[in-house]
Amino acid sequence: MYKSSLITIIWLCILSFIPDQASAQTHKATSLSDNGFNVPEELLTTWELDEAASMEYAKKSADWNEHIANLMPKLIATNKQIKYRFNQDEMVTIQAAKEHELAISLIKQTLTSYKFKFEFDDKPKQLQVIKAAGGRINIQADGLLGYQFLLWKKRRERLTGV
Repeated sequence: MYKSSLITIIWLCILSFIPDQASAQTHKATSLSDNGFNVPEELLTTWELDEAASMEYAKKSADWNEHIANLMPKLIATNKQIKYRFNQDEMVTIQAAKEHELAISLIKQTLTSYKFKFEFDDKPKQLQVIKAAGGRINIQADGLLGYQFLLWKKRRERLTGV
């Protein structure tokens, strides 16, 4: 009798906890726009290409073939000098000493991705940021050919004067 009652109490506790978790997730998503940021906090940093992780990610892709295997070293070499920085309402592309700002606006968020809208040449476009293993991200948008195979990692800040 005691064992049966204990099991029932445990199940009731678990079931009562589930709606609270769902509510917390909903609250987190809705409060995102209330904090003054258009870009989620976890993206607010500078991202650099993770060459080794990109190669492994590409190899695991359903699109992996000999042609892509030959293109990957060129794709990595072309993009390894590019960095991306997300600010409150923009994504900044950094290449050498040049920076290009692109105004973005969050339109959809899931547990695994973010979708932003932006305009390019007065045409509406979409940018998707997909979360990947190890805190990395994959960035995809029209015109970013080959980016479906690239992973970006948070840039480590270099300490100076130490």
